[in-house]
Amino acid sequence: MKIINYILLSILLMTGVSCNFLDTEPNDFIRPQDFYKDSNDALLALTGIYSTLGSQNLYGGAYMQLFGTDDLTYYDRNTLPINVPNNNFDAGNNEVANVWAQLYTGINNANIFLERIEKTSMDAGTKKTYIGEATFLRAYFYFLLAQSWGDVPLITRAQYDENNLIRDCAATKQASVLAWVTSEMEKAEPMVAEIEAVEGGHVNKSAVRGILARVYLKRAGWPVNEGKPMYEKARYWAGEVIRYDKIKHDLNPDYTQVFKNLAADVADTKECLWEIYFTGNRLDGHQAAGRWGCTMGIKNNDVSKKSMGYSYAFYSVTLNLWDLFNDIDADGIPDLDDVTEKNNPDVRRDWNIAPYRYQQRNDNSTIFWKRYWYYKGDIKLDNNGNVLMKDDGVTPQTSGYGEYVQRNVGKYRREYEVVSPRDKNYTPINFPVLRYSDVLLMYAEADNEVEGSPSNKAVEYVKRVRKRAGLETKDSWSYEEFKRLIRDERARELCFEGVRKFDLLRWDYFTEEMNNVYRYVMNDSRWASGKSFAEYYAQNAASSERYKWLPIPIHELSLNHSLKQNPAW
Repeated sequence: MKIINYILLSILLMTGVSCNFLDTEPNDFIRPQDFYKDSNDALLALTGIYSTLGSQNLYGGAYMQLFGTDDLTYYDRNTLPINVPNNNFDAGNNEVANVWAQLYTGINNANIFLERIEKTSMDAGTKKTYIGEATFLRAYFYFLLAQSWGDVPLITRAQYDENNLIRDCAATKQASVLAWVTSEMEKAEPMVAEIEAVEGGHVNKSAVRGILARVYLKRAGWPVNEGKPMYEKARYWAGEVIRYDKIKHDLNPDYTQVFKNLAADVADTKECLWEIYFTGNRLDGHQAAGRWGCTMGIKNNDVSKKSMGYSYAFYSVTLNLWDLFNDIDADGIPDLDDVTEKNNPDVRRDWNIAPYRYQQRNDNSTIFWKRYWYYKGDIKLDNNGNVLMKDDGVTPQTSGYGEYVQRNVGKYRREYEVVSPRDKNYTPINFPVLRYSDVLLMYAEADNEVEGSPSNKAVEYVKRVRKRAGLETKDSWSYEEFKRLIRDERARELCFEGVRKFDLLRWDYFTEEMNNVYRYVMNDSRWASGKSFAEYYAQNAASSERYKWLPIPIHELSLNHSLKQNPAW
């Protein structure tokens, strides 16, 4: 099932991947021109391209840094180092440089593969599939670059030594890069296999079609602003996935089960069209582990290997997200009554926003218990789980406020891992790049933009997503109402899945929503004073255009004199 991850380590050792492949002559591995003797060599080379996705510089770790702080979450550390998640970094940031280098490493591996695969002696059908997968992956890497950096060098030929072309290669305009991306993905779509015919983690037709819808939505919106023709394309490709509704794809009836499956390594191709597979946790001999649930997870300081899973809990949630979940009737106004606050009918809220953390008992330092956060009026407990009494020794103490922004991201829960013993820093939790609910919402958004109001089909798709969450939805929507509904529903459904910041950017809402976070911190009494440092993170993003983009790494500028820094930087 996981051949990609099983041979990941050997691939990395063979290719000698460094921080910047553009600055390293590959003397320590088999020459690419001698590499592909048969189908086994070709598979090994293809696996090397896939390894980019699961690397610690991308979905295995650092990529979460690129979207960790948006209007739904904040970096829960009261420090201001030079760091991406708190919107306080510069062009010398190592994480930014590593992601850039990793993506171009993957691109170069794909370029080498596509130039050499034709000469390989192997089954023609398998060769076609491999070419399709490599073509798509190379385009996807460029999509990640373009949406994060804007204009980037577009290199489609293999670079073998230090005299490669990128040393004197100017950036290509973002619009042109994205147009090339969609062209390449459309070329790959008929070549790759159907989702039911591939192993977990491999590119498949459903994934290509869904990602095409995502890229076309980006082309339709800011800053390219190609508008209606791109919305039509997005609707078409989302529709190509939905064409197999109830046959190949459907919503998992239980929203929480989607993420329990990701933690337990249970395949669910009806819901998850494409996910990044991670294997083991480095304690079991597998090196292809990730960090989901460890850095973006529920606070747990229990380092024992038999714990529910250690987590640094770097990220907690904002009142923006809390109030979005409290908008039960989807009219854009939070329903802030006491009943809704504690017993919200939206099952996604208390899954995505962790209602508890793991607390160490005072009476036994080796025991951690699941301690729930307070709502207004809840009975207070001490660190051993005992009821705290008022001075009369009879009446329980109650909380006069609710604890909202203290709550961590809860989507990736280590307690559902099946690999044991658990490691402190590495997890087997897979990452969902594309889910079926996302496709339904993309179709609905594009349809509304093309037609000027939502069709019955578009409304029905949104109702399906909301019905699974336990919510009712009205039948009739104006264009503006539905546009807002889509924005809000994508936040509720897809928070912490790597799309929110990029959604805000293509809608040109990023500055406005980060200003909303700033106002929450400064003016709303529900924002705990102990977490007021989030003011700086939100204000930085809201007050500077630069945080809409990532800076070109200084090291790259020093090598490529035709490359210019992003204007905002």
